Amino acid sequence: MEVKIFTKSLKPKLNFWMKPIGNLDGGLEAEINLWLASKPDIEIKNITQTQSGGSWMPATLVVTVWYQ
Repeated sequence: MEVKIFTKSLKPKLNFWMKPIGNLDGGLEAEINLWLASKPDIEIKNITQTQSGGSWMPATLVVTVWYQ
């Protein structure tokens, strides 16, 4: 079994009303999809996602993909 870890610090740009503008995942979804497309023969066993930070610090998102 192998593990691939993706991390991204999320610092959304906010409009005048403090609402996020644009893509909220910071391009993480595209990065994961590109990696999956480059590995067509793997079998995904498990995927986990965690997020830390938020109120005073930018949120950090971690996605872990377990595969064979």
